[in-house]
Amino acid sequence: MAQNGGEKSWAQRVLPGRFIRFLAWTPPWLRWDGDANNELTWGLTALFGVFGASTLKIWRRMEGDEDSAGAFSVANLYYTNPILNVFADDFGVSDERAALIPSVTQAGYAAGLLFIIPLGDILRRRYLVLGLVFSTAFIWLGCTLTKSFSSFLALSFLVGLLTVTPQLMFPLTVQYAPPRHKATMTSIVMSGVVLGILIARLISGIVTQYTSWRTVYWLSFGLQAGIFALLFLFLKDYPIARPGTTYPGILRRIVELPFLNPILLQSSLIAFLAMGMFTSFWTTLTFQLDHVFHLSTLSIGLFALGGISPVFLNAVVSRVLTSRIHTHGTLLIALTGTLATVLFGTFVGTFSLAGPVVWALLGDLGVNTTIVANRMAISGVDPTAHNAVNSVYMIFTFAGQLFGTAVGNTLYARGGWTWSGALNIAQLSTALVLVVVKGPHEKGWVGWRGGWDLRRSELMDPSDSERAPSTHEEEKGEAPVEVE
Repeated sequence: MAQNGGEKSWAQRVLPGRFIRFLAWTPPWLRWDGDANNELTWGLTALFGVFGASTLKIWRRMEGDEDSAGAFSVANLYYTNPILNVFADDFGVSDERAALIPSVTQAGYAAGLLFIIPLGDILRRRYLVLGLVFSTAFIWLGCTLTKSFSSFLALSFLVGLLTVTPQLMFPLTVQYAPPRHKATMTSIVMSGVVLGILIARLISGIVTQYTSWRTVYWLSFGLQAGIFALLFLFLKDYPIARPGTTYPGILRRIVELPFLNPILLQSSLIAFLAMGMFTSFWTTLTFQLDHVFHLSTLSIGLFALGGISPVFLNAVVSRVLTSRIHTHGTLLIALTGTLATVLFGTFVGTFSLAGPVVWALLGDLGVNTTIVANRMAISGVDPTAHNAVNSVYMIFTFAGQLFGTAVGNTLYARGGWTWSGALNIAQLSTALVLVVVKGPHEKGWVGWRGGWDLRRSELMDPSDSERAPSTHEEEKGEAPVEVE
């Protein structure tokens, strides 16, 4: 008996310790060197995009239709919506109970934006990212195996909570991308997220039609394991951005930032309105295609492929537009073009499929261009707190998605496609007003001091405050620590 107890005690002491040391070990080629060139490479940017796709896919579906590592991480959020009826049958619960799955996952994601993302400023990001990816995969395995609906709900909340890792990729990209390529690299990560959403929509519906939903989850688990291996081998051990700051301190910083930085509040409000339009459209589109145009379920599902345009065009637009002119100019062009698209889609969409088709193709591209421009605009708000800044921005974005879904559905139920379209027109018009009331070079809350010169991109000015801290400055913050 004592021997068994001793063996158990040895396993408890040694095995977890060895595993933690394995996670904390950094291959020599990834250890931080302040004297080396630490600019982000195109290969690592592509990996961030793949990573983003794998985590964000669930989200668009939760909103109603609503970097590459990002592509396969985001997917965890979007597998469930097309197959909620399958979950209801498998777990023996009502459709109403099954509908709690995306809601609970969404609540977890909201909590992660507020409480997990800020850790990226006060912890070593390699260890944080690897820990989150591993924990998410482990919990995902529990979702795959459990037979209890209550356990599945609890695990889904944890999946949503930890599936915020793509949001750690955006600050890394903004901080370490070469200034001339910052917008293009950010758009690649963004394209990964969009690709992940599309992949999740297709995989979950098609695979579940021919086999069990658990097959989809096993497939996702394998993808996450592969992403973990790639990140372990290629993610550099970046230094702590804000050494010495406590967790309560960084949470307090999130509350302070919108009141201290006009550009952050402006960009966040624009994101709220743009994403409100985005989710309102995709939420009400299903009803319009079904009730007015009488499309089949398969045709409605395939219609979502109209949103693939940003995957191929995001980087091109960023290269020829966002990288060359001031972000204010990009916002004016993107929002004006999107508003024209929404006007066309709202009125033509009442009698012709051309309206929704054009809206899906160009509207998504306009929103994604707006998002990239916003991220460029806020990239210099606080170089030591990129993740706290991102938390503020994403909280506004998340709130906009909730607003667009709820209000868009209500207006469609009362007045149809034209009423919900009027909401989208109003949101984009308000976003344009927000761009105009504060000029591109104005440092205060309202005004046009500094003029309206939009020809120079602030991303190319090495003296601009958006420049990431030098590696020498980071080295003074804290040197890498190897866990023995």
